[in-house]
This record gives sequence, structure tokens and C-alpha cells, in this order.
Amino acid sequence: MKSTNTRSQILDTAQELIQRRGANAMSYADISEKVGIRKASIHYYFPSKEDLIINLLDRYNEQFCQLVDQIMASSESSATKLNRYSSLFVATLSSGDQDKACLCGILSAELKTLNPTVVDRITQFYRDNENYIEEILNSGIKSGEFSFAGTPRTMAKLIFSLLEGDLLVARAEGGVSRIQATIEQMMALIKS
Repeated sequence: MKSTNTRSQILDTAQELIQRRGANAMSYADISEKVGIRKASIHYYFPSKEDLIINLLDRYNEQFCQLVDQIMASSESSATKLNRYSSLFVATLSSGDQDKACLCGILSAELKTLNPTVVDRITQFYRDNENYIEEILNSGIKSGEFSFAGTPRTMAKLIFSLLEGDLLVARAEGGVSRIQATIEQMMALIKS
């Protein structure tokens, strides 16, 4: 097996486990069992759990931002862009058996147990996403698609918090239909 494949398999498995259980409930033994390698092999690529989580967050954040950049680069309306952005959260829940959360969202629940480098990456993910949403909202206000009380920055924070939070709640109750209904209501509240 190529080392890049092993590294990717380790990251894929760790992400799956963390998104379902959290970082504190995931161990190298879990990864070892699922990937079919020794724990020592995991330590070769990621000497510590923090190294693994940092690499995982870097990859996750880059992949998520690439998806959002594609949405942002489109010539679609602001409402369509916001709907497509929101659908990324639905897609997270839709994969598998509807018990996955956003990687950064699930790690936030364990913030006090994570090192500052990991916390910085989670915080940056949140800032980046709030900036994307604010950009969509500003564009929607200019085009007349959106109208709401408050500033686009505050609304962007509200929308991001709504999506991250409802994704966690929907895991326990309502699943995909719950988060889709939340997104529809959110869109109704900000449309002109």
C-alpha cells in the first residue's frame, strides 16, 4: 500500500469516527482496527493525536472552503448561493446513517480538552464561513433579494450558528427533514 494511501485512509477513518463520536471517543486503536494497520503505523504518520487532528482539520477546512469557493464563483443569485451553501450541512447529515456532524462543530463540544493549535483552526473555520455568508448577504442586499433587520455581519453569525447547531440537533431528532425545514424558514426570514 502506498504511504499516501495509508495516510489518506487514516485521515478518512479518523474523520468518520470523530464526526460520529467526537475526538475524545476516538483512539488510534479504533483507526488501527478499521484501516487494518498497527497503531505504530499510525504514529509514523501522526506522532500524536493532536498531530492527527491538526492535519485532519487542515484537510477538512481546505476541502470545505474549496466547495464554498465554487459556490461563490458561480453567477447564480445570492439566494441560490446561500441555499447551495446551506446544502453542504445537509450533505454532511445525509451521508451514511444520519449521525454525522460537521467536524469543527463536533470538535467544538470538546474545546476545553483540545490544544490551542486545534482551537485556532476551528475558530478560523468559523470565521471563514461567517465571512462567506456575509459576502452572500451583502450581495443579496445589493440585488434586492434579501432584506432583514440588523447588519449582514450579525446575520451571517446567526445563520452559521443556526446551521452548525441544527446539524447537531438534527442528529438526535428529525434528521435531514429537520435541517431542510430550518433552512427553508431561514431563507423565508431573510428574503425581500
